[in-house]
Amino acid sequence: MIYGDKIYLREILKEDIDETYNLCSDSEVLKYNGYQYDRLSKKYIVEHLKYLNIPSKRNYVIINKQGSIVGVIIYSEDMYMRSVYNISITIGKRYWRKGYGSDAINAILKYLFFKRKAHKIELEVVRENEAAVLCYKKCGFVEEGIRRKKYYYKGKYLDTIVMGLLKEEFKA
Repeated sequence: MIYGDKIYLREILKEDIDETYNLCSDSEVLKYNGYQYDRLSKKYIVEHLKYLNIPSKRNYVIINKQGSIVGVIIYSEDMYMRSVYNISITIGKRYWRKGYGSDAINAILKYLFFKRKAHKIELEVVRENEAAVLCYKKCGFVEEGIRRKKYYYKGKYLDTIVMGLLKEEFKA
């Protein structure tokens, strides 16, 4: 397990699927996750659970001190560059703006930089997702570039921001 101040992270288990699916399938939560049209079914997720946690990719549930699952955080090692990782996070709507996201991100950053010996951690976020952009900046990420009109939502293409954090920039 990986511990933060308000949360801990553990690998997702089969018995977490229903709660996690319901938490993360809200239309506002899905707005910037890329699944607004092609949601994965619970059955598909259960059938492919063994592929969710392989050495180069891990899916964790984020659990608060009350024992509730508040979201999911994922990391994967870059296919072409060792010691470079990508992360993504989804927090259930009822847990927004409570500090769980930044705490989970900081916990995974510590783990990746100090246990997995990461050199760099990257992510990509839809520009309009202002709360997420602010959260990532608060955690130390810097904007590295814009991918123009990459993300399709409600009939229009939106820009995404590529963000990164180097080990020497990280303030644990």
